[in-house]
Amino acid sequence: MVTKGEETKHHFVLVHGSAMGGWCWFRVASLLREGGHKVSALDLGASGIDPATADQVATFADYTHPLIRLLQSIPADERVVLVGHSFGGLSISLAAEMFPAKVSAAVFVAAFMPQPSKPPTDVLYHYFFAQKDRIESWEDSVFTFKEDVSQMFPATVEFGARFLLSTVFNRCSNEEHTLATMLKRPAPFYREDLSSQDFVSEENYGRTTRAYIVCKDDQIIKESFQRWMIEMSPVDEVVEIEGADHMAMFSKPLDICHHLLQIAKNHCCRK
Repeated sequence: MVTKGEETKHHFVLVHGSAMGGWCWFRVASLLREGGHKVSALDLGASGIDPATADQVATFADYTHPLIRLLQSIPADERVVLVGHSFGGLSISLAAEMFPAKVSAAVFVAAFMPQPSKPPTDVLYHYFFAQKDRIESWEDSVFTFKEDVSQMFPATVEFGARFLLSTVFNRCSNEEHTLATMLKRPAPFYREDLSSQDFVSEENYGRTTRAYIVCKDDQIIKESFQRWMIEMSPVDEVVEIEGADHMAMFSKPLDICHHLLQIAKNHCCRK
C-alpha cells in the first residue's frame, strides 16, 4: 500500500500503450497521488482524448511529442520515473535517450524494450514473426497493411471487443473491458520511423537505470517474450506479478504501485 509517511516523493510519468490513453492509469495514479507523489498520466498523439486523428499523427515523433514536451518543461535539476506499458515502452525509451539527465529510472510494464544501437523494429519483427499465427488469432481486430511491407507487420490495428476481452483484459472486470471498448482508438506501428539504428544509444538510453515488471498471465506479450527482451537487453531490476494480465494497471493496481515505489526507492535516490 501507499503510505503518506514516505520521506522521498517522486514524479511518476505514466505512458500508455497502443490504442489506449492516460485514462488507463487512473487506479495507479490515484494510489500514487494518495502517497503524496506527483503523477503525470498523459495522452500521446491521437490517443485518449487527444483531438488529433491517427492520420494527422504521421510519425513516431509526432505520436510521442506530448511526452517529449512534458520532459522539456521539467527544470534541469528535476528528474522523473518514466513508466511505459506495452507499446509505451518505445516512447519512454526515446524520452530516456533524449533526456537522460532528467530520468531517474525507466520502468517497462509488459512493454516493448529496444536494445541500444538496434532499431526498435528488431523487437517488433521478433514479436510478429515469433508466432506465425499471431495476427490471425486476434479475433475481431482489424489490421491494415502497406503494399510494400510483409503482411506479418501491420501498419495499424484497431482492437476488437472480443479480442480485448479474451486476450488483453482477460483478468479485468467487465466494467474495465467495457470502458476500453468505448475509449480505444486505432493504433499505428510507425514501422519506417522505428527502423532507425540510432533510435537509442548506449551513451544515453543504455546508461539509464531500467527496470522491468513482468506480467505473468499476459496473453498478448507473453511472459516468454518479456523474458527474451530482458535477456537481449539486461536491466537493473526485474520483478514479476502473478496473475497479472496485459492490463496489469487494472488487474493488479496495488502490485504495480508497490513495485513502482520500491523501484524508485531502490534506484532513484542513489544518483
